[in-house]
Amino acid sequence: MTKANKILLTIPSVLGLSYMLTFWFPTEFHWLVPSMKAYYIQVGTLQALTTLQLVILIRKLWSFKNLEKSKKTDWTWLLIIFNSITSLIFIWKRVDEFEELNNKKSA
Repeated sequence: MTKANKILLTIPSVLGLSYMLTFWFPTEFHWLVPSMKAYYIQVGTLQALTTLQLVILIRKLWSFKNLEKSKKTDWTWLLIIFNSITSLIFIWKRVDEFEELNNKKSA
């Protein structure tokens, strides 16, 4: 996976984690969510980006031919349940390891 793809796939998780700050410090971030309409638009956009990210990462995970099915299943559940944190770990660490493992076994 190229570095540009990794950066693009990282955006939804970083936005989601930073958006959580608005719930912890609502008075400081009132300018970001001035109305409920703006909130619905922001949350809808963030959910769409996160869902797209999740689909891309799960398809990437299951494209590895020489990876054990149990490991694929475990990572699939981790990506679904703990998406914001797990996707960052998966993108920046595990994809490279899985690609290297996949290339070693197929060579």
